[in-house]
Amino acid sequence: YQDVPTAVPQAELQRNYELLRSPILGNLAFSILENRSIIRFFSDLFLFSEKCDDKWLDETATESKFQQARTPVQAFNAGLLQHRSFETELQESFRPLMVVSGAGDKRAIDREGYQSTAMTQNKQCTLKTIAGTNVLPWENPSGIVELIQEMGF
Repeated sequence: YQDVPTAVPQAELQRNYELLRSPILGNLAFSILENRSIIRFFSDLFLFSEKCDDKWLDETATESKFQQARTPVQAFNAGLLQHRSFETELQESFRPLMVVSGAGDKRAIDREGYQSTAMTQNKQCTLKTIAGTNVLPWENPSGIVELIQEMGF
């Protein structure tokens, strides 16, 4: 759970992003990351509760041919989603917090700290588990809608 309140230092983000965008090392990294076996490994590890299927692998192979598809992957892998801490927002939020994990997410246990951390003291923090693994709005849109409705939206 430390990824939300902990920012990645700017110098590290810059180094990571430049490495992934470099013509030599970036292309080498992507030639490895776009390898079917590596895609299978990381998809099985993080994205699916069961083994990923050949249709998924075929689609990733097709999509990886588009250079413009690399930019969001470069940003994500460089750590740009953690460009700053979100601790203030968590501390100052007047709304109850709901931390949602997929039933197949192997990292869900890492989120238990949200309930006990000082960031959430004096706030209601609920951990919810729904069907899916890691990319829940795509895997289980109706489950996400139900959670949003449960929170009163």
